[in-house]
Amino acid sequence: MTEKTFLIDVDKCVGCYACEIACKQENSLASRPIRVVTLGPRKVGRKKELHMDFVPIMCFQCDDFICSHFCPFNAIIKRSDGIVQINNDKCNGCKMCTYGCPYGVIYYNQDKNMVEKCTLCVSRIDLGLEPSCVQHCIGGALQFVTNKELDEISRDKHKVKIGKVCYLSSKWKLSIPCP
Repeated sequence: MTEKTFLIDVDKCVGCYACEIACKQENSLASRPIRVVTLGPRKVGRKKELHMDFVPIMCFQCDDFICSHFCPFNAIIKRSDGIVQINNDKCNGCKMCTYGCPYGVIYYNQDKNMVEKCTLCVSRIDLGLEPSCVQHCIGGALQFVTNKELDEISRDKHKVKIGKVCYLSSKWKLSIPCP
């Protein structure tokens, strides 16, 4: 299987929240493992026109997945393709990983007494499909690309890559705090 990266082009996100809905529906989740954060309004250009930005936030599938160090039950594992997963059979809902995630993208589901996070829709990936949020993104802001495709798409743009997620923008100089 070709290693892929989850690409978020901040310039293309229109704030429709289709990714949030697709994620919740695909995975039957109570929480929002992907959420769209609104930035702005801010003044842009010589005419100082107001502009809003929307930034999808999700689990970065970190290379050094710090959240796993906080789990006393070894319920957080990494697949061979780099996708970080929570083993629901081992998770007892202690929430320690939610405290350990530096990005705040692991959520506690009170009804199930376990934690949830973005899985990149591994069941779809294993079938050769894109994650559900990518499929339903009307602005084309979300893409699931190979490293070669990422290099081509990101040429002459600002990019920040953490784990399997890469943010891209031609307007913003991106800065995401790393652990």
